[in-house]
Amino acid sequence: MKVKVNKAGKLFIGITIIMGIAAVNTGNNLLYLIVSYMLSGMLVAGIISIYNLKRLKITVRLPEEVYAEMPVIGKVGIKREAPFPSFLIRINNGFSETVFTIVDRNFIFKEAEFIFPKRGYYKRLKLEISSDFPLGMFTRRYETEIDINLVVFPKPVKVSESEVIFNSSTAKENLRGIGKGSEDIKEVKDYMNEPVKLIHWKVSAKYNELKVKVTEGEEQNSVILSIDSVKGSKEEKLSKLTYLVDKYISKGFAVGLEIGKKKIEPSTGKKHKLRLLKELALY
Repeated sequence: MKVKVNKAGKLFIGITIIMGIAAVNTGNNLLYLIVSYMLSGMLVAGIISIYNLKRLKITVRLPEEVYAEMPVIGKVGIKREAPFPSFLIRINNGFSETVFTIVDRNFIFKEAEFIFPKRGYYKRLKLEISSDFPLGMFTRRYETEIDINLVVFPKPVKVSESEVIFNSSTAKENLRGIGKGSEDIKEVKDYMNEPVKLIHWKVSAKYNELKVKVTEGEEQNSVILSIDSVKGSKEEKLSKLTYLVDKYISKGFAVGLEIGKKKIEPSTGKKHKLRLLKELALY
């Protein structure tokens, strides 16, 4: 645990030293008594500040979609596994600081901004815990790591459709013809986070759960992306593919992915989108 002396602490120490010198030079018992109280106060404050940072349990909640280099709002939770509460606890994640006035035996959650510099898998997150309680003269701090088991997706980089290299001319025609296909309903299936426009409201009301329609035209609106679909370095390609996956799925396309030795068949919905983005993040 590290200790930083604040301005108030430096002033207090300076006054204590001056009064101590004055007490030695004058032999005044009252000054001796005052200096002893001041030294005792610093000692007690130090013990309290150490105890204030003990037995804290911290957790972090992050959204499903986290992209590299892009700020994201998450939640920091903290509680104290001790009979007495802690005060003025600060949690710094390297990008933002969250302040908890009182921390008791129940979890308290507050929103905080996070940023992850690179794509990939993050098993643990480093946090700095600090407090200047009780007198504000000293700030004690220490670092800790908590499990998050998070996959950070590549940072999306915008790319125009004219730059995309498709595996076949059919895929390109599908992109041009989106929304122009037949409206004949081929089948009705369970809702899996597809766009709202695909929800079949009458059937959903009948079954009392969301159902989506699959039309003849929409069945053809699919595209398969690969690492060779875009130009650039490896990281640039992954960033552009991330943008394309998000764009096409949000428009109702069934999107597939060929990356490395893996081939993921085209599908729609948020769950499928997250699967594709995870493959890109870990490639």
